[in-house]
Amino acid sequence: MPPETALSLTALDRVLIHLKDYLHHADEREFPQAITQKGISEATGLRLTHVPRTLKSLEDRELVSSLKGHVRGEHRRYKVYFLTGKGREEANTVLAHLGSLTADTPEGPVKVGDVLNSRKGHALPILRELVGETCKPEVPERAVSGPVPNTDGFINRHHELEELGQMLGVPETRVMVIYGSQGYGISSLAARFVTEHACDWSVIWVEMRKDLDGLVNAIRDTARGIIPEFDLKPRTAKNLAEQLSGRKIILALDNYFEASDEAVEFMSNLVAAIKSTRDFKLLVTTREDTPAYNRFYTIIDQHDGTVGEVHIRGLDIEHCQILLGTPDIDPDALKRLFLFTRGKPPTLKLLAEGSEKELRQKTTFLPEEIKLMLFLKEQKKS
Repeated sequence: MPPETALSLTALDRVLIHLKDYLHHADEREFPQAITQKGISEATGLRLTHVPRTLKSLEDRELVSSLKGHVRGEHRRYKVYFLTGKGREEANTVLAHLGSLTADTPEGPVKVGDVLNSRKGHALPILRELVGETCKPEVPERAVSGPVPNTDGFINRHHELEELGQMLGVPETRVMVIYGSQGYGISSLAARFVTEHACDWSVIWVEMRKDLDGLVNAIRDTARGIIPEFDLKPRTAKNLAEQLSGRKIILALDNYFEASDEAVEFMSNLVAAIKSTRDFKLLVTTREDTPAYNRFYTIIDQHDGTVGEVHIRGLDIEHCQILLGTPDIDPDALKRLFLFTRGKPPTLKLLAEGSEKELRQKTTFLPEEIKLMLFLKEQKKS
């Protein structure tokens, strides 16, 4: 077959064609999973970590728009995506082009357009079949349940991600704990880590609760997004560990800091119980200044390899500059900003956006300090 007639699908083609089949959902109050990032990943065959950059490229070209809305079967709002008028035209153009190509089948070469016209249903699964892909994974489909934070602007944590990845690959290391000062991006690091491994590990993401009732209920409700029959009766750490064992699941508990005595005891019992499990990992984000009485594991748990720790610091000055988006900033101004922010990614992101109002609402800087930092950000090399 001449190369120019061979059928192939780019990432942009896949997303455009997929979203074209969901135009009629734009005005609904509840949106289908298929137009979330996870749904788009599943339908297109793209890795979940690649979907955001593909969507951003389409949004930059004004082919796709997005909004946050309620998704069927979910308790929180998610970002959903739609084709714009320009995007619909582009999708039609792509389909027309693909329809003019040929594809190899066991029965011989066929015209793609003829196959699309003769078969009912969405176009993308048919096209993926024609290029030799299967839309049914050979292993159970991995899933993500819970409010995993957005990781836009995430940079310079390669070493920490590598450490976590090594722990994930060691069967004996069942608990991974990320330490960092407030504002240093421990939640973003954890979110990037679980997202990168979401093709192999399902994720239950829970925001930590101080009291045991709140924690247990949050774990139960979120786990049911992946395991509908999940229940915590009896309400013990051993029961939790046994239900998640063997399922290739990461239970992520975000922002463990202050906890009741009952919650700390539950966490300690979970560390003990998890030693008897397989294919179940516990990931916890916590602050460096977490009180000693809230520690839920011992030095023995570290020495026997059950618990692994990762400690993160603020960004270095070079990556501060990258996050600020100011390649031509005055070096002295950059140094002063680095000292002000101590390399904290959330503060640097707010400075990059340039919103004085947001900085006042979300940081503890004085108004005069905020004005000075915004001024420094605009200083150029002489």
